[in-house]
Amino acid sequence: MRRAVAWGCAVASILALAACGFARWPLSAARVGDSLNAAFGASPRLHWSAPQAATFSALPWPSLRIVDARLDDAGGVNLLSAPTARLDLSLVELVRGRLIPTRAILVSPTVTLDIDRPPFAAAAAGLAAPASVAGALAPLTSLSLSNGFLRVVGARRGLDTLIANVQGRLDGLTVGNQLRFNLSAEWRNAPVAIAGVLSDPEAAAKGASSRFEFALDSPMAKFAFDGAVALGEKPSAEGDMTASVPSIAALAALLNASPPPVLAADDIAISGKVKAAADALTLGDATMTSAEQTFEGAIEIADPGGRAAVSGTLAAETLALEPLLGPPQRLFDPSGGWSAKPFALTPPQTFDLDLRLSAGRLDVYGRKLADAAASLIVKDGKLRMNLIDAAAYGGRLNGEAALACLGEDLKLSARGELTDADLGAALADFGRPTATGRGAARFSIETSGVSPAAAVAALTGTAALEAADGGIVGVNLEEALRRSQRRPIDVGRDMRLGGTAFDKLAVSLSLDNGRAQIERGALTSGGVSAGLEGLIDLVAQQWGLIDLVAQQWALRLNAVQTDAAGQESQNAAHLTLDIDGPWPSPTVRAIGEGDGAEPGGEPQTPPAR
Repeated sequence: MRRAVAWGCAVASILALAACGFARWPLSAARVGDSLNAAFGASPRLHWSAPQAATFSALPWPSLRIVDARLDDAGGVNLLSAPTARLDLSLVELVRGRLIPTRAILVSPTVTLDIDRPPFAAAAAGLAAPASVAGALAPLTSLSLSNGFLRVVGARRGLDTLIANVQGRLDGLTVGNQLRFNLSAEWRNAPVAIAGVLSDPEAAAKGASSRFEFALDSPMAKFAFDGAVALGEKPSAEGDMTASVPSIAALAALLNASPPPVLAADDIAISGKVKAAADALTLGDATMTSAEQTFEGAIEIADPGGRAAVSGTLAAETLALEPLLGPPQRLFDPSGGWSAKPFALTPPQTFDLDLRLSAGRLDVYGRKLADAAASLIVKDGKLRMNLIDAAAYGGRLNGEAALACLGEDLKLSARGELTDADLGAALADFGRPTATGRGAARFSIETSGVSPAAAVAALTGTAALEAADGGIVGVNLEEALRRSQRRPIDVGRDMRLGGTAFDKLAVSLSLDNGRAQIERGALTSGGVSAGLEGLIDLVAQQWGLIDLVAQQWALRLNAVQTDAAGQESQNAAHLTLDIDGPWPSPTVRAIGEGDGAEPGGEPQTPPAR
């Protein structure tokens, strides 16, 4: 009986001790605040406020539970707050009478990151630097977050965003340990997960290189880095990087930004070796894919004086421009006239660019080039594009263009030259095939305007075409000359049977205010010699809001029969044709037909107003 009583007393004592161990004993909030500041190094730049309430329990592990945990910087700006927190205490230090946390669990905390303040901006007097932040958390081996909020702010950038449902933990916070983190959250209804390892945070904070692995996974973007980083006064990073964005427009919308106006492609994936410093980032051995177009090469982004500069060299085996840049702007309106819609293309104004490009096969809106080398330069808002060399239509092509904004007007200058090429294939690519033969074509133009219509009206420059051993399609001058010796010719019947072969063809134009004056037009062959003169009006003329005269032909063709040597033959037939009227349906008449039904090129006059 006595033994049973003794056992009962023992059990009761154990239960009483257990109850005492699990019980929460209230502590002085002020003393707890002082203990936390002492435990975390008494940093002059960071301050733990006294909580609203605090309790201590010994089981299952000595721990401190506090209500309203707050960590502020010297200016009183809150860096971290939690309605409730549990701090597991060091048993050894507790025996010595000190409250030293080794692990913290924060419930529904709010962590504020101000990118205008350290460690994201340079340290200033009285502000928390990376070293002081590390000192404020120095005793902890791990930090767990449950249902937390991360607020990222930046007054200079107009940034204030909240990341919700932050879950996860950080391990290895004590000096000399490897820092590991694994966190998940939701940002604007999209899940985000990050994980990483920093081998030596203390060395990295002092500016020494430390191995760093980082990964971000989200439907909006994916990013991974494996290399080394250094913080301190001169932060840097070097290693392997991969990044992908499935929708640039969606990501830009989430960031309250506008997608790049030049690109029509909405996705991008990048991988390569990255080397970053405070004012420059270099991506080498890089592979970039967008709209199923893949480039390889190197890119550097620098910001030496407050204006970003991008430079690099990229190469592609095959490249099509339309998937990247979108369809070209329509030059004509539905009625067939030049479009009055303002130009959509403007050179970038916020950064400079120096890019070298090459492609084994290049598709320029349906025009096929090969072995193309080009450059793209943007300087102070002025764009210069240079096609250094390319194979085209069996010959070689080169050219350049420059764009600049003058108020609302777009100023354009361009030149191009195609040599030793199949001109028939080239002309067919840009419209109806009108001639065949091999030769060269070149142009040099300047203009400015707010729209295609305005730019054509201000167009000036020169153009020339030279061809050999070819033919004019759909115009048979030889047959017309032979028939004209017997009777007046029927233009529609006598000239459109077959074509006109030539040994040489040369046409040169001068352009002024939207009109092309033929300086020289000559065709020679063993059977016919012809000369072309006149004017091609590129501009639709208007009086008021009424379009009276569309783009016009006003040409005269003089042809004569020749012998095999190209000389005018004896009793040679002569033929003079007037070609007048609008582009789609010009009137062609032989001089001397004279029934008055088809006036040859009489100028139209505006109606009385």
